[in-house]
Amino acid sequence: MNWRTLLPLALLVLAGCSTPPNEVMQVREGVLRAMTYVQASDYCDARDKTPRWLGRAPAEQGVLFQCY
Repeated sequence: MNWRTLLPLALLVLAGCSTPPNEVMQVREGVLRAMTYVQASDYCDARDKTPRWLGRAPAEQGVLFQCY
């Protein structure tokens, strides 16, 4: 295999390892991040809990919240 074949393959592998942008993920203990307020609210509603807004995520990448 030459480098022209390996480069696109390596890019596909790296792209597959990231977290989808629309997924709710845990930032630290008890603190979650979602891309939108609606997504965060739906996430907490599905667990019969209420969202508590903590502000914008670092680098303006969504919102931080907790479900309680």
